[in-house]
Amino acid sequence: MSQISRSPSELISATINASHQYPDGFVLFLGTMFAPTQDRDAPGKGFTHKENDIVTVQNPMLGALRNRVRPAHQCAPWTFGCAKLMRNLASRDLFDVHAQRRTA
Repeated sequence: MSQISRSPSELISATINASHQYPDGFVLFLGTMFAPTQDRDAPGKGFTHKENDIVTVQNPMLGALRNRVRPAHQCAPWTFGCAKLMRNLASRDLFDVHAQRRTA
C-alpha cells in the first residue's frame, strides 16, 4: 500500500463514474501491484490507462484477453456480468455453484 500513487478514495472516484460499467459491482484490489507502478504523465500522478491503449491480461493456462481502452459510452452496454457468467457456466455443468458449500 505504501507504493500506490493514488489514495483509495481517488481510485474509487476514478472507477465509479459515467466512464465505466459494472453490472455486478466491482472489487478494487489495493496493494496488488497489478497495474504499472511508474508514473505515466507527470511525477506523482500514477498510472491511468488512456483511450486506445491495448490492455492484455494473460495466463499460460488460460491464454490472453486483449482489449482496447474506450470510453463506456462508445461501447455496447455490458449486461453479461459475473453473476450471469456463473449461471451460464453452471447450466452447462462447467461450474458447480454448490461445490464450495459441500466442501466447507
